Order: sequence, then C-alpha cells, then structure tokens
Amino acid sequence: MKRTNLIPLVVVLALSFAGYITTAVNAQSAAATARPYQVAVVDIAQLIKNHPSFMAKQKELLEFSNAKEREFNERKMKISDREKTLNGLNLKPGTKEHDDAVAEITTGVTNLEKDVKIAQRKLITENSIILHTVYKEIREEIDFVAKQAQIAQVMDYRTIEATNPADPNAVAAMLEQNLIWYHENLDISQAIINRIYAKRNQTANVPDIKALRAQEKQAALSKKDGEQPRGNITAPSLGVNGTAINPAATTGIK
Repeated sequence: MKRTNLIPLVVVLALSFAGYITTAVNAQSAAATARPYQVAVVDIAQLIKNHPSFMAKQKELLEFSNAKEREFNERKMKISDREKTLNGLNLKPGTKEHDDAVAEITTGVTNLEKDVKIAQRKLITENSIILHTVYKEIREEIDFVAKQAQIAQVMDYRTIEATNPADPNAVAAMLEQNLIWYHENLDISQAIINRIYAKRNQTANVPDIKALRAQEKQAALSKKDGEQPRGNITAPSLGVNGTAINPAATTGIK
C-alpha cells in the first residue's frame, strides 16, 4: 500500500490558517484606525446657565419674585397693624366683635399664605419648563456636533470640589461625580454654546465657558460651609421677611 506524505499538507494548512489570522488582525486594526472610538464631555450646568433663553427667563422670574415679596410683606405688615389695633380695643372674648376680629385676621393671613404658595408654585413650574426647553435644544446641538465630529459618546462633567472635608454633604456630592477626570481637549461645551448664540445672531455675546468654569472654581475655594455645590439650577426663592407665613402664629387676637 502506497504511503501518503502528510507533512506537506499539514504545512500548507498551518500556513493558510496563519495567513487567515494575520488578515483578520490587520482588518480589525485598519477598522480601528479608520473609525476610532471617540468620546467628548460637556458641562451641562454651564450650558444651561449661560443659555440666552434661560438667562432671560431667570431675569423675568427674579423680577416677579421680588415684586411678590414686596407685595406680601406689605400685606403682612397691614395684617400685623390691624391685629394691634383690634387688640387695643380690648374686645371681650366670646362677643361678636371679638369673634369678627379673629375671623378678619385669620382670613387675611390664610389668604396671604395661599397667595404665597401660588406664587411659589408659579416660580417652580416656570423654572422647570424653561429648563426642559433649554435642555432639549442643548441636546439637539450636542447631537449635531457629535455626529459631525464622529463622536461616539458624550458625557456630562461638572467640577464639584469639597473645600471643607468636614462637610458631609459637600464630600458626598464630590464623590458622586460620574466622571472623575478628562482632558480639556475633549470638552465640546464651547462649540455647543457657540452654535446656540449663532442661531440667535448673538455671536458678540458668546460666553467663554472655560473662563466661567475657572471663576466658579475660584469661588468654590472661598464658599461658606453648607453652601450648595455648583451645578444646582433652581428657581429664585420667594419668602416673606425670610420666614414662612403661619396663620396660627400670626393671628394673635387676645
């Protein structure tokens, strides 16, 4: 029986397999070179705070808040003065005059408290609406820039520094950051804000995001204990002499 020489066949198969592996590796390397996985970061808080629509709405809400505070404080003072006047009459408890006086003051305080809550709700609601509107536009601009630059992923980055290591809230906020560090060349925040202002023909007013971030970092070094870390975007506060209105506490007809 004639013997078959298997050595050349094995060599051919081995060389063929090695060639396949080399081709596959080269193909993967070429693909990776042609389409690298690129990432970028943006500072959403800075983009929102410096968005022209958001700044205009914040100015409007602040003016509304200040006007309402003045109105409510004046009403509170009038109620307090009326209360003193009625108390000076030494009305006898249980009489109609006394009961009417208590009802007058109680109604005034209750209505004031109701109007304060309505104004506070307006501030919160309108702030939420403008945040939603502005965020959607920012997302659209991020989508455009990322696709143009073939960026595969965009992450939010905010610098939160715990200047006081004894403040548990500040330390917790710092530790909860999703992105710890990034190279500044990955930041596309300026490109986003440039497009937002260009759409409104306000290129002369475009803010410098990098400079603003540096200013906030410097301010964070001198902030007081207990202050909120940057990045929190809330509606203007509304209060009456800095305190809540309590009908039970304010109504004091004797």
